[in-house]
Amino acid sequence: MGESAGGPILVALDGRSGAGKSTLAAALADTLNVAIVHGDDFYRDTPETERFKLTPSQGVDRYFDWERLRAEALEPLRRRERARFRCFDWVAGGGLTSAVTVESRDIVIVEGVYSARPEFDDLLALRVLVEVASERRGRRRHDRLRTVSRDDPHGWDRRWDAAESLYFEAIRPQNTFHLAVSGDG
Repeated sequence: MGESAGGPILVALDGRSGAGKSTLAAALADTLNVAIVHGDDFYRDTPETERFKLTPSQGVDRYFDWERLRAEALEPLRRRERARFRCFDWVAGGGLTSAVTVESRDIVIVEGVYSARPEFDDLLALRVLVEVASERRGRRRHDRLRTVSRDDPHGWDRRWDAAESLYFEAIRPQNTFHLAVSGDG
């Protein structure tokens, strides 16, 4: 595990889309003095035509810029330094926002799908799997996307789900997490 003397405890809240990771992280932030890093901020700015061609294994590796997440957020926070990084601009649908700053705390939570990827094992003290029934996840995803067209002409949901399935079945299965919790709130 990624523990070192004097360094903060890094915790990954991982789980499938709509499992409740962000909600749990927000609840922890309200209760404890923790730093939060959102994996969604590191969505890779890739042309959609290129993104649509990715296989599930390529998606696991390239939907999110895990190298930038590690270098710009997790490593500085682990050294008790301030992290400064630019976030994917979800409002514009591409590009990066101006820089945001996250101060290091005794506990740093990184939340999002793929946040417990093996490439972070040397940094993470705790890998938490957030789970919820697939019907509830589906409702949450639908509610989240209600403001945008639910028409999916390119089969994005199917490809996204295939990458998540590969990750949670072959790369980071349930038995590789330290703890599993309910995302039912």
